[in-house]
Amino acid sequence: MPRNNGVTAIEVRHLTRTYQSGKHGERVRANDDVTFSIARGEVFGLLGANGAGKTTLVSQMLGLVRPTSGSIHVEGVDVVADPEAVKAMTGFLPQTGLSMRLVEVRRALHYTGRLRGQSEQEARRQTTELVDELGLGEVADRYVNQLSGGMMRLVNFGMALMGRTKLLILDEPTNELDPHNRRLIWDMVARRSATEGTTVVLVTHNVLEAEKAVHRVAVMHGGRITALGTPGELKGRMGDKVRMELFVKDGESLRPHEVDRLETVGSVVPGSREGTYLIHSEPELMPELVKAVTVDLGMARVDDFRLTRPTLEDVYLSLDGKERPLADEAAPEPGTPERGAPLTEPAAAPATGTVPVSGAVPAPGTGTGIVPASGGTDPATTTGAVPAVGTATATAPATGTVGSSARSAFKERARRLLVGLKYLWLEQMLEVRTTWTWSLLFGLLMPVAMVFGLSRIGGGLNDATSLLYIVSGAAIFSVATEGIATLAQRIGVIKNDGMMVYYASLPISKASFVAAMVLSRLLLIMPGLITPMVAAGLMYDVDFTISPALVLVLPLSCLALSAIGLAIGTLIDSMELIVVITNLLIFVLLLAAPVLIPPDSLPLPLRVLGYLLPPTYAADALRHTLNGDLGAAFTLDIAVLTAMTVFGLAGAARWIRWRLA
Repeated sequence: MPRNNGVTAIEVRHLTRTYQSGKHGERVRANDDVTFSIARGEVFGLLGANGAGKTTLVSQMLGLVRPTSGSIHVEGVDVVADPEAVKAMTGFLPQTGLSMRLVEVRRALHYTGRLRGQSEQEARRQTTELVDELGLGEVADRYVNQLSGGMMRLVNFGMALMGRTKLLILDEPTNELDPHNRRLIWDMVARRSATEGTTVVLVTHNVLEAEKAVHRVAVMHGGRITALGTPGELKGRMGDKVRMELFVKDGESLRPHEVDRLETVGSVVPGSREGTYLIHSEPELMPELVKAVTVDLGMARVDDFRLTRPTLEDVYLSLDGKERPLADEAAPEPGTPERGAPLTEPAAAPATGTVPVSGAVPAPGTGTGIVPASGGTDPATTTGAVPAVGTATATAPATGTVGSSARSAFKERARRLLVGLKYLWLEQMLEVRTTWTWSLLFGLLMPVAMVFGLSRIGGGLNDATSLLYIVSGAAIFSVATEGIATLAQRIGVIKNDGMMVYYASLPISKASFVAAMVLSRLLLIMPGLITPMVAAGLMYDVDFTISPALVLVLPLSCLALSAIGLAIGTLIDSMELIVVITNLLIFVLLLAAPVLIPPDSLPLPLRVLGYLLPPTYAADALRHTLNGDLGAAFTLDIAVLTAMTVFGLAGAARWIRWRLA
């Protein structure tokens, strides 16, 4: 029995989400006036075909998509007003794979716990527990991407459990799992529901599994909930009918006259596989049904048939979306907004007792249809939650505590920012370790090759001015390749593989994510800046001025170019277009910008184009540093690089879709 104390965990009221679709911008309703409640500790299933609105509904629960109208409260927290608080109390397992694929299993669990706000000790403790509970001991020190699909899914499920969250949202959690591990997943879900009061929202197409795992289920069609209740209640819609599962030989379809014959004794719908049909008939017509199959169709056409009671799958297949929406089945309470209208905050309710919640449902195992809106004395409701709509508001704190609370909140945000930065940076550094040797070789050998090759063009460009351009150009070209192209393509891969949704579902800031992505490239980029100077000095005995300004120019060049790469990757959705644009940019740098070539040697249009690109200023600043000319031009270069760094990082933070819509 779930430990819920009759408390509502999720309250969805008149939720509607529309978006534009098609060439003419038609408005489509992904969710259409959805209203329901979920009790704390309940396992709640969402069933529906592709396009039914399940994914949009889940995304709104996570604060990733804003409702057009209506509201969602999770543990009393308004998801629209405070999505970060909801993310902090929610574990999410999307249908796509999670991040941290190139780190060890144990680290993937541990880092996820830290990103969800666990202390180091608690994250390590739960990691050890989950490794044992999921049977991952033999693979705990292997990279996640080296595991089979089923084992990787188990690890992802464990990552969703890290943080001991109040709410779990699981999208097809048993995909790719064998029967043994499927049972393990459902046992773990039931255990957390029963003993910890964890609320679970299960999104699945597997109706048979859902029937065994959930307390209640909602069936969605066309963005609306058309049926809601316990599996037993929904199966009751079929009455006392008999269910026959018919298997036609060789997976063939029934012929029209055969369907007509069977429909004289029951309803016929196609099954989940080719050549299978579900027939529902009244009990008194069962002999006639058997006769129609065995005699009229003939056993030559029939591979097998089974007679059972109706299942939840039968109910699901019988619903075609044309039924009356669930919201119409009961009259709204006085003062309830009209369907689809934006909700406004109601007047505060009296502070006595509990407040009935409109549209609330009985907690599993209870007989009442009214549940309290607040958790009373349940300690599970006190951490990170705010009062639910309609509950009494506590007395305002004394004036002297406001400043202290603000400072504490600031310190907590700063701490979470640094913790997020640390573990996201560690993740990225561990992921690039599989290719870091090649990246370092590229960063070392390519600049050396450019210095050696370009200085021998024609009669030999080894005078001081030519070498200055070759050295600075080779350095910036190396940084642009690694910072702009590689980083932009890395972000493209994260988006295309669905990992960005997972990052957005974590209680981390975009600033932490952006900073971690940029800083993880610096160690790979920096050698490419220094190598050309060393190579030129060894080959030609050239003596560059080593100015203290290099301490500013080198990291600023890396940051500026990395920020541009990050902005390109976040702004453009097509991976192919990212590759084309970054390669074109590198090509322009090599042949048409004043990076390797003096500006006076370029036609005016190319010169103007070159000065629109950040690498031009990075190369110019490096040249000024190497020849000791730190005048107005150098100051301008630093100012432009700083502005481009700020613009690139701000643009990336803005364009990263922490909210999908």
